[in-house]
Amino acid sequence: MNHRKTVACLLGLLLLAALMGNAQTVPAAVNWEGLKEAWNAYSVNPSEAGAEKMLNLLPGIVKITDIRDGFLVVNLILDQLGLLESQIYAGNPNAIKLGFRLYTISYGAFEVALNNIMGKLIAFSPRLFLEELAAHRSLFQTLDPIVASFLKETPDDPVTQELEKKMRIKFLETVDEKPLKALRNECIKILKKL
Repeated sequence: MNHRKTVACLLGLLLLAALMGNAQTVPAAVNWEGLKEAWNAYSVNPSEAGAEKMLNLLPGIVKITDIRDGFLVVNLILDQLGLLESQIYAGNPNAIKLGFRLYTISYGAFEVALNNIMGKLIAFSPRLFLEELAAHRSLFQTLDPIVASFLKETPDDPVTQELEKKMRIKFLETVDEKPLKALRNECIKILKKL
C-alpha cells in the first residue's frame, strides 16, 4: 500500500514539474507600443538607462515566433540599428545585453544584421561577447552565423576572411575565465573549421 502511495506521489510530482516547465516556455506577450515608445526615446538619446528600459520590455530568452503585431516596430529598430551598434562597440553593458536580447524578436535581415554587429563585438570585447552569448545561448540553434558572420560580409575575399578569422580566434583566446572557457572553445572550434 505504501509503495502505491509513493508511486502516485512521484507521478504527481513529475506531472506538476512538467506543467511548470511548460508554463515557463510559453512566451510572454510583447508590449509592442511600449517597445516602440522606448526605442523612439532611445534613438533620440542612446543611454544605458534607455537600453535598460528596452530590456525590461523584451522577452527574456524566449524567441517570439509571431511578430505580426510588432512587424512595424521590428522594422523601425532594424532601420535604426546603427544607433545601438555604436553603443555596443563602446562597451556599454546594457547596450550589449540589448543587442543579444533583440534576437528574441529578430528574423531574416534583422537577424543577419544582429549577427554582424554582435560578431564584430568579439574584437571590441571578447569577454562581454562570451558572457552575453552564454546568457542568451538558448536563442541560438547554432553559433556559426554569429561567430562567422564576417563570411557574409566578405564573400569574395578569402584573404580578408582568413585575416578576420585569425583575429577573432586571437581575441577569443584572451578570455580565460573558467565559466566561459567551454563556450570560448566552442566558438574557436567553429572558426578553426572554416
